Amino acid sequence: MMEAKYKLLVLIDLSKTSYVTLKNAVNLAKVIGGSVEVFHVKSLTNIVKNENQISAMRSLDEEKNVSKRKLQNLVNLVTKEDGIPIEFDFTFGNVKNEITHHIDKIKPDIVVLGKRKQKVFNFLGEDVTQFLLNKFFGIILIAGEGKNLQSGEDISIGFYSNTLDDYNIEITKDLSRKALSPIKFFKVRKRSTVHTTNEVVKRLKSTYNGKNVVEYEFEESSDALINFVSKNKIGLLCMGRGGKKKGWTDKFISEIIGTNKEISKLKAPLLIYGR
Repeated sequence: MMEAKYKLLVLIDLSKTSYVTLKNAVNLAKVIGGSVEVFHVKSLTNIVKNENQISAMRSLDEEKNVSKRKLQNLVNLVTKEDGIPIEFDFTFGNVKNEITHHIDKIKPDIVVLGKRKQKVFNFLGEDVTQFLLNKFFGIILIAGEGKNLQSGEDISIGFYSNTLDDYNIEITKDLSRKALSPIKFFKVRKRSTVHTTNEVVKRLKSTYNGKNVVEYEFEESSDALINFVSKNKIGLLCMGRGGKKKGWTDKFISEIIGTNKEISKLKAPLLIYGR
C-alpha cells in the first residue's frame, strides 16, 4: 500500500454535521492522496456535574461508551461507503489543550473542521476555528454546509490570494490535477481596475500544467466573491491566510468564521492555506 502524501486530522463534535465533515475529509484525501484520522474531545465540565466522586466516575464511563459507539458507527459507515481506512480517537478534558496535544502528537498536514448552519463548528461553544488559525500553521479545511467536496475529476476549484506565490504550494498542484474544468483565479480590485498581465497568466498556466486559467476580479467585498462561488458552483474555494498582513484575506476569513450573515452564504468547502 502506497504511503499517504498528506495526513488529515478531522475534528468532529458528533453532531449531525459530523458525517458531512468526515465525507469532505475523505474526498479530499482521495484527491490529494491522504490518510484520515478522526478526533473528538469533550469538556469534562460538561460531563461531571455531580460533586459526588462515584457519580462523576459513572457519568464519565457512560459518556465514554456513548462517544466510542458513535465514533465507531460513523467511521464504519464512511469506511464502508468509500473503502478508505479511518482511525479514530477521543478524550475528555480541556478542549483546546487536548486538540493542541493531539496535533503535536500526530503532526497532521491538514486539519478538517465542520460547519453548522449558522455557526462555524465548535466544541461546546469553544471557538476552535479561530484558535486553530492562530496556533496551527498547516492547512485548514472548513467543510461545506450540507455540500460534499467531490473526489472525482469534475471538481471545480477556485483560488484566491493576494500574491501568486500562494498558488505554488504543493497541495494546490495536487488539487488542480483532478480538475477538468478551468482553474478559477480570483483577485480583488482595490483602488482601481488592475488586469492580470500576460506574463502572470502564463505563470499560472505553467503552475497548473497548461490547464485553462480564468481570472475574475471583485471589489473589496466578501459578498461579491461568495455570490460568484455559489452561482458558478465552485466545489472548493482555496485561499491563503496572508501571513501577518491584515489585508482583505484576513478580513474575509474573519467574516467566514464569525457569526455574521456571510457564514450562511458560503456553501462550498473552504481550504485555508498554511502560513
